Amino acid sequence: IRKVIETRDSVTEELAGLGFDVLPSQTNFLLARPPRFAAKRWFKELRDRKILVRFFDKPGINRFLRITIGTEREMAALLKAVRAILKH
Repeated sequence: IRKVIETRDSVTEELAGLGFDVLPSQTNFLLARPPRFAAKRWFKELRDRKILVRFFDKPGINRFLRITIGTEREMAALLKAVRAILKH
């Protein structure tokens, strides 16, 4: 549990630093509103890079991605993909 909390907190900080609006979380996932373009497009861009997150096309939540906290390696891959998308 401690490792999930540490990873969640560090990913939250990293995403916030990249312009994401990350809602407070006490769970093993984050709800993050991405910058620059719609969450649905982010979902596709990440999926194209083999990064799996959830997108719910429902009012009130369709501006967010649901990101499950994984291993450090998985979270590093997510952040690497996010940085690559932001560069384009």
